[in-house]
Amino acid sequence: MKLDALEVAIAGAGIGGLSLGAMLARRGVKVVIYDQMTAPQPVGSGFVLQPTGSAVLAVMGLADGVRMRGANITRMHGKLAGTNKTVLEIGYRQGEYGIAIQRVALFDLLLQTAVSVGVAFETSSRITGLAEGEKPAIVLDGGRMAPTADLIVDAMGASSPVGYDPAKELGYGALWATVPWPKDGPFHASELEQRYERASHMAGVLPVGTAHDGAAEMATFFWSLRNGDIEAWRRAGRAAWIDEVAAMWPEAARFAEIAEPVHARYRHHTRKPIAGRRMIRIGDAWHATSPQLGQGANMALLDALSLTLALEKAETVEEAFALHLKQRQLHIWLYQMLSRVLTPFYQSDSRALPFMRDVVIGPATRLPLVRYLVSRLVTGDFLNPVGRIGAGNYSTTEIPSLAISNT
Repeated sequence: MKLDALEVAIAGAGIGGLSLGAMLARRGVKVVIYDQMTAPQPVGSGFVLQPTGSAVLAVMGLADGVRMRGANITRMHGKLAGTNKTVLEIGYRQGEYGIAIQRVALFDLLLQTAVSVGVAFETSSRITGLAEGEKPAIVLDGGRMAPTADLIVDAMGASSPVGYDPAKELGYGALWATVPWPKDGPFHASELEQRYERASHMAGVLPVGTAHDGAAEMATFFWSLRNGDIEAWRRAGRAAWIDEVAAMWPEAARFAEIAEPVHARYRHHTRKPIAGRRMIRIGDAWHATSPQLGQGANMALLDALSLTLALEKAETVEEAFALHLKQRQLHIWLYQMLSRVLTPFYQSDSRALPFMRDVVIGPATRLPLVRYLVSRLVTGDFLNPVGRIGAGNYSTTEIPSLAISNT
């Protein structure tokens, strides 16, 4: 397919939309990204880039920038509140690590790259739907139609209004806040640390590096919460929350004292990837899960690279869609299934499941074979997703034609 003759409209300026837009524009595609914000800006706190997501960023030429801003994570360690009994112990394989990064840091790198390669932006554009036709179009607030395109991509995340189903929302969400990293301890600079009280309470601390050069090192603090309890939490006030955090994890009370938390809701769904003729979904708009496996942003990056390479290889948009789905569907199915099975062990009202987690699953993760399998699960590389999309090794030296200049 001749990509320099292609016009693509992307709904949503998140990680998936920006990375896809940048990769396509680098190949000569005319790309316009629509977003409801008055200016492109990130939504959310910190997360872990797994080796799969880092591979995509390496292909884009952004690996060094991510490493400079992020914090290397080599271990995930969870304990029961009160007893300090270890019930989760996950380490990366030799030579591997995750990169914990603030969403704003990655967003800025992707936005800078997208702008540098000619991606256009239409901000203050609230998207309400997609219109099919010989050349589809994005439908804006008030029924206004954006200019038609050869291809429409829904990258609006789990709450995309296109095919939205409120019944897919999970019962538990979380409070997230970015707070200064305490260099005096007691937290570990290369670990995601968590505390559990059954499955109804979970807290975590993740070092996430710096937002930009010269900025202070930060951490992400999260606290699980039933969505139905958020109003009661607000009415109770900060002092009550500080007391609750201190009772469960005394060392983390300092974060509750200074945090400006944002309440995040989660969804679990697998929508049809093809939204209509020449219309496709990527990222959480296609496949959303809870954050327990930490794969959301990594999956969006994989989707973006897969669709880009499929469009480059195929003769038509329809053939590209078919190739893209062949490359991604099995990996997505596996992680959707695992997320559905494992989430209730960590966020639910069940008493039996956390007991099984603490008595069976936790000790089992110390066995060599189980530890190996769990580490592969966390890194996201079950079924070799990077190889399946034709991206080769985790290095731009293997695919020099794909690198995007950041200058």
